[in-house]
Amino acid sequence: MSEIVQITGLGAEGDGAATTAAGEQIFVPQALPGETWRVEEGYAPEPVTLLPDRRRAPNADDEPCGGCVARHMPQAMYETWKREFLVRALRQSRIELDVQPLITVPEHSRRRATFNARRMKGAMHIGYHGRRSHDLVAADDCPVLDRRIVELLPTLAHLAAIAAGQEEVARVAITLTDTGADIDVEGNERALNAAARARIGEITASTKLARVSVGGVPVIERQKPVLHFAGKAVTPPPGTFLQAVPEAERAMIDLVTAALGKAKLVGDLFCGLGTLTLPIAQKARVMAFDADRNAITALDEALRKNQGLKPTTTRARDLYHDALSPMEMKDLDAVVLDPPRAGAKAQCERLAQSKVKRVVMVSCNPATLARDLRILIDGGYRLDAVTPIDQFLYSPHLEAVAVLTR
Repeated sequence: MSEIVQITGLGAEGDGAATTAAGEQIFVPQALPGETWRVEEGYAPEPVTLLPDRRRAPNADDEPCGGCVARHMPQAMYETWKREFLVRALRQSRIELDVQPLITVPEHSRRRATFNARRMKGAMHIGYHGRRSHDLVAADDCPVLDRRIVELLPTLAHLAAIAAGQEEVARVAITLTDTGADIDVEGNERALNAAARARIGEITASTKLARVSVGGVPVIERQKPVLHFAGKAVTPPPGTFLQAVPEAERAMIDLVTAALGKAKLVGDLFCGLGTLTLPIAQKARVMAFDADRNAITALDEALRKNQGLKPTTTRARDLYHDALSPMEMKDLDAVVLDPPRAGAKAQCERLAQSKVKRVVMVSCNPATLARDLRILIDGGYRLDAVTPIDQFLYSPHLEAVAVLTR
């Protein structure tokens, strides 16, 4: 039997939340608070009344990729939904603070992406996985990707077909750099024959790609891929982590460097390529650490080639299993952490025992950020500010920068 339900909220995945007459909570895809929908077991939900300011009409044939779940929300509702991820996470860790307004990014601003490729009827197709499925969804209408990536999708499919050899599936990562696209295709570089290498060379020449790698090993490099962090150049190794959106990256850099104030010696933990190291080193001495040896090597090269930087030391170190001790941090005025989604629990436990005066955390996971902030607060730090950054447009993921003072 069908019934009409009132949508009263939004779930974590962007679906409209409602309660049935039997008291069961359900989630309705593409539905928004204030709307009514007809639901019936075994059938797709149908809208009855819709908000007039929604950005996209419901479409049963609209199969979004696994990333975009919120394109239909009005802007104000969307920004509130995004900011609430951080508010709820902090509250669950018993942290009460007025979270700063959401910093937004424009559509078509994402400069890196990883696509799935699959051979179907003899041709290689490329796109994203569908929501909660492994179906391939075309990315040529993606509102998030930089349009230069969209234009290169046929080229990426061609490269995937060559590198995959006899395999039916592959993955292709692309990063737009200041000197051209940098592409890394899943595969075995040693398995490429001369004809395959020649075809890759022809493709890079005709499309002006900077570099094509297979399995992390460069096959063709027309020119070195170059990125700039606060005006300082660095060449990324294939597949190295990079912030997805330049506007979000600049916001992070601005927030971090402003929070450091007049610190003279800063520890940059989980430094990667030097996204924050190079901007910080323009004003302060830096000790930088990361487990990725290739990233550390690239950062060392950038430190040698760029002028106007304070003395900076780097070290490859797995901070998950070998966190810096309070003694090792005794001379630091401030510490910056930008860990992966798992957060920096072990390192924060050591920081809580230290005398470091200022800590700035950059996080892509509100849950682990809140956990780590709780550790620092219990260790004697005061949380001064938390700013959410909408780097992952229309998705349930959120970046944030937190500033603490001992």
